[in-house]
Amino acid sequence: MNHERYIRRMAELGYAREGAEELIKLPKDRASWALRTFNFVPAGDGLYEIWLSGDRDDFFRVSGADGEKFLGTLSEAYEWGVEDRSS
Repeated sequence: MNHERYIRRMAELGYAREGAEELIKLPKDRASWALRTFNFVPAGDGLYEIWLSGDRDDFFRVSGADGEKFLGTLSEAYEWGVEDRSS
């Protein structure tokens, strides 16, 4: 999945383009996080972590149902975001 596919999938869930784009931030590093729902943070070798912004400017790294911290491609990060919003 790329950015445009993500936008289309989010539109299927009722999001306008602006709303879908406001959910995510692609920071260049961990020093550039933003108070967006999802921060897709590069972790090297083409892989990304997902950090959620919480209350009081805290950030939490996403874990799967198995308790493992998310580490995947940008496409997998987009898909995770779509699945999170659709559930």
